[in-house]
Amino acid sequence: MFEQGQDAVLRGSHFVDVPPVPGGRWGMSAVLVPDGPVADRLAEVTAELVAVSGSGHWPTGVRDAVHLTVRAIEVHRPGLSGTDPLVARCAGALARAAAQSAVVRLQLDGLTLTPSGVMVCAYPVGAAADDFADRLGVELGADGWFERSYRRDIWYATLLHFAAGVPDPAGLVAWVAQRRSMDLGVVELDGAELVTFRFNGRQPVRSALAQAPFGGVAMPVTVTGGHGRQVGGSGAGIG
Repeated sequence: MFEQGQDAVLRGSHFVDVPPVPGGRWGMSAVLVPDGPVADRLAEVTAELVAVSGSGHWPTGVRDAVHLTVRAIEVHRPGLSGTDPLVARCAGALARAAAQSAVVRLQLDGLTLTPSGVMVCAYPVGAAADDFADRLGVELGADGWFERSYRRDIWYATLLHFAAGVPDPAGLVAWVAQRRSMDLGVVELDGAELVTFRFNGRQPVRSALAQAPFGGVAMPVTVTGGHGRQVGGSGAGIG
């Protein structure tokens, strides 16, 4: 992934994001939201990254935007609220899955470059994160169609989405390369959120539709189909 990102940045062929539009990326998703000192540290690293990458990019590692996507639900639809039938069903699925899931702990360690931005890499501590993702797929049922065949096999938060050119490509590549091993701590997450994204004039930020606490005890889960984790920078329809 780093090599792909390095090549794209050095060639100037990196993906350039645009504000969310109906039918495009940044659709409703189930996410985990870092909080506390870890979120503060991610915001600090993001500020350093902005200084290196140049102006015009989206600092999505700041507190009102940072997230780890568990599952994207659909393409972007503006104006969503809890009264939307799909939102209501997905909120119910999120609540059921979370109630049967243990608290999620993720070790944040190292940055990587992708053709669409810069990520912080996350490594599950125990099975809770992957179990919750699988359980959510089961609970969503037919409403999980959007990523039914899209297999996620990494956890990450994108700290910066490219939305412009990079004035010093070699400098950015070197900066990230020096931080591929970077202990940012363990984040403990006691619940998940169903969110949509809105553009605040600077970048997309989260807009919560529903929140669901983890029940604290992991229950058995049976998964059918292709749900899981997928390698990728910021997959179809997600942030």
